[in-house]
Parts: sequence; C-alpha cells; structure tokens
Amino acid sequence: MLDRLFRLALLQLILFGISCARVDAMVALKRDFADLVARSEQIVVGTVVKVEVGESADGSPRTFVTLADLSVLKGSVGKELTLQFYGGQQGETSTSISDMPQFSEGDRVVLFVAGNGRAVCPLVGLWQGRFRVRFDAERNADVIDADDGRVVVGRSQRDLHFARTGDASAKPVTVDEFRQMVTDELAHPSRPEATQP
Repeated sequence: MLDRLFRLALLQLILFGISCARVDAMVALKRDFADLVARSEQIVVGTVVKVEVGESADGSPRTFVTLADLSVLKGSVGKELTLQFYGGQQGETSTSISDMPQFSEGDRVVLFVAGNGRAVCPLVGLWQGRFRVRFDAERNADVIDADDGRVVVGRSQRDLHFARTGDASAKPVTVDEFRQMVTDELAHPSRPEATQP
C-alpha cells in the first residue's frame, strides 16, 4: 500500500512538473519557396519605419512593425503595412517568444505575410517568411539574404539555393530577380495544391 502511494505521489510530481514547464521556442515546419509563395496573403518589399509596443484588442502584448516604401508582389496593401507580432517590452515587463523575428527601424526586407492580426507571428514559417535586403557593391544592386544571413543565389523547382559559407564567388540574387521568381511561381505554381485555398 505504501509503495502504491509513493508511486502515485511520484506520478503527480512528474505531471505537475510537466504542466509547469516553460516553453522557450516555437516549432515551425520547413517551408520551401513554393510554400512561402502559396501560403502568403501578401508578399511585400519594404522598409521598417516604426516599431512600437502596445496591446491587441484582447489586451495581449504586441509589437507593431510598420513598413513603408512598399512594393507589393502579391495581395494588396495600402501605402503602409503594419504587422502585429505577439510580445514586446512595456516598462519592466517583457513578453517574448524565442525565434520570433525582431525588427529595427531602417531594416529593408521582403516579407511573406499571412494571418496578420490573427496569428502570433504574421509571417509564413516564422523567420522563414523574412528575407533581408542589402546593397551589394559588386552587383551594384540590392540583393537578398535569408533571415539567418545566408545569401540567396538562385532557385530550383520548389526551393531557393544559398551560397556555401565562405564562397566569395557566389552571385547573390537581386531584388528584381527575386521579384521575378515570385511572379513566375504565382503564374506557374510548382506546388500542385497551391492553386487551392
């Protein structure tokens, strides 16, 4: 009887410990280029002009990221687009989720947007739905890097190709070339189910 009570108490402690566990990150399925394009409600190239912390309509903390100087590749938006990301810092209270993309004023980005105002993160595949734009002196043009800094150098049937680490001869994809990749994928989806909602 004592052994049974001990086991029951141990099980309760384990279950209590599991229920109190802290979640440190979100899990995102790998999204290839075709998925990013198909799942996006909007695809935009823009510049971050404002980052503010506030609350959503339900009172949860949100970081509002406003983009301007927009070029819309899919969907429709106004002159500016404000995205809502869960979390933010208000006074001494900080609410954050690991792996949530962070933005700074002046960032130039390409974003694959879905669920803005409804989802915890309005980017398809979390960080996978953000590409950074930077000027490349050798190409004398703005080029595209993945969110993690990998240089985009091309595309296969469904996905992007990235330069190998340290490959100085890699020719980065320009914003105009990336725009054409999106246009081509929208016109001729490489994912058969992409034409369905």
